[in-house]
Amino acid sequence: MSMEIIIIGAGVVGITLAKNLSGEGHNVVMIDNDAAVIKHLQETMDLQAMHGDTSDGEFLLGAGLDKADLILAVTNSDESNIILLLMARSVNPNARIIARVRKKQFLKNPALVRGDSLGGAIVFSPEYAAVEMVLDLLQIDQAFEVVPFENGAISIAGFRLGEESMLIGRPLMEIQELSRVGALIVAVDKGGEVVIPNGRTVLNVTDRVFITTGAKTELSKIITLLGRRPVQNRKIVIAGGGWKAEQIASRIEKDGIPVLILEKSLERCQELAAILEETAVIHCDATDPETIQKMAHGASTFIALTGHQEVNLVLCLMARKFGARRAISLMDNEAYMTMAPSLGIDAVVSPKLAAVGKILRFLSMGKVVDAAMMLNGKLDALFMEVQDDSRIVGKPLKDMGLPKTVIMAAVVRKGQMFVPNGNMTLTPGDHVLVITYPGHFQQVDEFLGRK
Repeated sequence: MSMEIIIIGAGVVGITLAKNLSGEGHNVVMIDNDAAVIKHLQETMDLQAMHGDTSDGEFLLGAGLDKADLILAVTNSDESNIILLLMARSVNPNARIIARVRKKQFLKNPALVRGDSLGGAIVFSPEYAAVEMVLDLLQIDQAFEVVPFENGAISIAGFRLGEESMLIGRPLMEIQELSRVGALIVAVDKGGEVVIPNGRTVLNVTDRVFITTGAKTELSKIITLLGRRPVQNRKIVIAGGGWKAEQIASRIEKDGIPVLILEKSLERCQELAAILEETAVIHCDATDPETIQKMAHGASTFIALTGHQEVNLVLCLMARKFGARRAISLMDNEAYMTMAPSLGIDAVVSPKLAAVGKILRFLSMGKVVDAAMMLNGKLDALFMEVQDDSRIVGKPLKDMGLPKTVIMAAVVRKGQMFVPNGNMTLTPGDHVLVITYPGHFQQVDEFLGRK
């Protein structure tokens, strides 16, 4: 069902959200103080863009603040976003309201940054969303992207193929080994062209594949089938000792995994050493090649979390050169993010895109239990409940007439994940994980809809 949506703040997050939401058929109004930005949006996007004072209550009411179904406050000011949240809640208590915050004083309140409800509204942090993305990656070794559902009971994980993978050169219809270990290839990145595969799709050595995994999936067997060597000894090295590094280290040290933080500031090193019980905090210049060579050698994962994107990129390149098995870089620059895979950087974590993905997951409703972006927005993952009157109930998957733009990645029934095959039938209450291209939600909704 189409919603009336107001987005206040036309930065990267606001514009990306507007593209996603308007692409799904919602009526979007974008509001910003910058006249030049609004003029550009009016000329390039199919939405209503309005220039005005985003703190002016009368102007916002005139834009429809009191009638909107969804209000997103994503300006560059935390304080403005909080005020907008309170204003919107007072004039439109029935709307869903989401505000972004970034400052450390807000980050100290975990209930806020996790997106817990605040009187019918939601406050969230891009930084916290980025931390969660890194932690998801650390759950599955060698993956370049991990999108969890059902609290991690089911995930979509992206992997590079190894040169000796037994999957290379074979049509997917002939590959039975993955299904035997409870996995399914649901998308393939062929050098930037993202393909939702069918049985005739053939994998090449340069492909990156997305695979469904469950809590009971034997990941070591999947890694072997992909032509990669399972990680024997895990060691995490983090360059940069900021808030994100602190949060990540505090979570993973509890699992007994060795963690090293490289930090240039002696004062910050002392703070981290007092906070973290099992993490080794090393006072050094992480940009020094000799330091990186010594620290990255033997690391199962190297994570660059400095405040400079260019530094993060270079650090990851050096870490891979000196023996790190996987390199994860924090960056928001789209050009760098596009280049990263070809340069050998395994995974990129973008706070801005993490924020967009987090908001889209907050918006899940109705048949859609959860939703997420994959491959920097090139794919959508929808976790949906099968209704009693759905036209797909009782039909074998092979007879459903599933659109070519859609693949059913997994089925969860009574808490147990199944890899679907052509003979599988669905029952009311099943949850299905569907992968599709952006803008195809309506098609998926209609397909899963009533008879």
